[in-house]
Amino acid sequence: MNSTTGLRFLRPYLQQDLPALKRTAYLRFFSSSRSCLYLRNSEKRAVAPHSHNKRAMKSDVQGRIEELKKVQKLEWPRIKSDKDAMTLVEFTAKYIGMKPVEIRKTDYVMLRGRVRSIRISSSKLVFLDITQDGSVVQLVVDRSRIDSVNGETPGMFRNFYHIVRRGDIISVYGHPYVTKRGELSLNAIQLPDILSPSLASHPTTLADRETRIRNRHVDMLVNSSVAETLRLRSHIIQHMRDFLLSDNFLEVQTPLIADKAGGAIAKPFTTTATEFPEKQLALRIAPEIWLKRLVIGGIDRVFEIGPAFRNEGLDATHNPEFTTCEFYRAFTDLEELMGMTESMLSSIATRVSELRKTTFVSLPESLPLEDFAKPFQRLEFIPTIEAALGSKLPDLSAANAEEELKVLFENYSLPLPLSPTLPRLLDKLSSIYIEPSCTTPTFITHHPSCMAPLAKSFICMNTKQSISARAELFIQNREIANMYEEENSPLAQREKFTHQLQWKDEENSAGVDESYCEALEFGLPPTGGWGAGIDRIVMMFAGAKRISDVLAFGSLRNVVNLGREGKGSELEVVGEDRREAEWERRERVKRNWQEVRERDLEVMRRKSKELGLDFEGGGEKPKEGGSGIVKEEVVDVRTGVPAGEKKAGDL
Repeated sequence: MNSTTGLRFLRPYLQQDLPALKRTAYLRFFSSSRSCLYLRNSEKRAVAPHSHNKRAMKSDVQGRIEELKKVQKLEWPRIKSDKDAMTLVEFTAKYIGMKPVEIRKTDYVMLRGRVRSIRISSSKLVFLDITQDGSVVQLVVDRSRIDSVNGETPGMFRNFYHIVRRGDIISVYGHPYVTKRGELSLNAIQLPDILSPSLASHPTTLADRETRIRNRHVDMLVNSSVAETLRLRSHIIQHMRDFLLSDNFLEVQTPLIADKAGGAIAKPFTTTATEFPEKQLALRIAPEIWLKRLVIGGIDRVFEIGPAFRNEGLDATHNPEFTTCEFYRAFTDLEELMGMTESMLSSIATRVSELRKTTFVSLPESLPLEDFAKPFQRLEFIPTIEAALGSKLPDLSAANAEEELKVLFENYSLPLPLSPTLPRLLDKLSSIYIEPSCTTPTFITHHPSCMAPLAKSFICMNTKQSISARAELFIQNREIANMYEEENSPLAQREKFTHQLQWKDEENSAGVDESYCEALEFGLPPTGGWGAGIDRIVMMFAGAKRISDVLAFGSLRNVVNLGREGKGSELEVVGEDRREAEWERRERVKRNWQEVRERDLEVMRRKSKELGLDFEGGGEKPKEGGSGIVKEEVVDVRTGVPAGEKKAGDL
């Protein structure tokens, strides 16, 4: 076939050398393909197709309701306990060793789950896949094997596979069975019961990011990696909890709301309480102060896993509401804290690697297990920056240290932070000269004392600078954990709080916490403190790019519907002021499609007449012995299926 012959189907009416029968076939193919192509393009151009249009969604739900009413299945029955009921995980674990074509008729099992797919082999044989908690089992519903004692008739069998749809939650009773291909299944002996019918149509794909986040329940049903990420998160949190409990730690819960927010430098959320209307309260930014009070009270090893809130911006790694793990252990120095960190993360990496091979196979790639081999790399803060600059830093304890650093920034053409205080200038230098080299797990140690007012400090023998007994763990250039030896002198702590007042800014509004200083007067033993953001740890091990991917309902922007204004329906929240306009645009697309189709038909009629062929279009029946072109059908724009006809997957 040459190129000219191969392209005849694009314009069949221009080919004069084709036999009549072939010309007719080409015309028929041209008519169908041209219409289908335009239909697909119309769907892409339409602003409000079915899944994005609330009216269509309501119509779909209403149609489903009427469909269920006709067969008396519009009900959500109470569930009954059954001694034969098993979860899909239990069923798989118990019968995984069965051989092909084996059926255990002495074992009666009830399974419950959500229908994921339906395959109708014939009017007497239907296959369904049901899913539950991440597991999938095939159901074989064979009319010849359905127990006739229950009075199930062929009509009831037919009604079942016509009424059940993807998303329905069903229960089924049967025998464990393995197909010829070796697939573990349940051979039904009764027609499955619909426990909770799905009124809305379940999409097969859901790719738009904002739509997915805002409709997390639908996203979880369509994209298995979403639920796998949340399950992995649970495993990681439980592993951290078990790690600490095995070391005789006590888990506690401390207040989320108090009269002030301490334990970190961050802007808090403020509120008021009905009981104290004249007093401003704050959501905690860290549980640190509360946990150290418990150590003072005699609980030497204490930890908390819970939420914290910081009224700051959102980006790929920051969310105003986040989950943190903090622990405090008496008589523990910085070296021990870093050793505990290496052991914890190495054991988490090993556990995650095992889960990825067996359970969470849909997750994207993450850091290899080898990266968490101990010991982790270590970089000292001041020597590393000085080596990168090729010059010494000024005396950071001097009164003019801030001005000296600003001159250094100017000399090296470095951008100043928005609030150029001494701690923020030093933090900026770290982000430029140290953090980019922290791809594999790396401890940045011994920060200048002004950067850690709650940590013990001392004079470094090499740099002669006042530094803190502190370390930060960075992985993939992101801060993962922060740890230090706690300042336990009430005199030194009060002095450090006072010193911090000169660096107040919009995000650092902390003052002198006299209540905490008074608590220190009762004696805090030498204590090591550790804190890490759970969300970032999960991101790292799940291979997630954004923090919203590891949160059950996305970031704060997604939760308060500030993502993309003006979108929506039941799968996207659209503003009321735009719905009418979108509906009109959809109708305009349909009209345009009809006009193009009429033009194509007219061209085909004219060319058919010139070629001496019989051709009728536009909805009329073909003449006897004509080309065989069928009556033009009204097509559903959202599915591409002729109106009144169902696709197999929608049964």
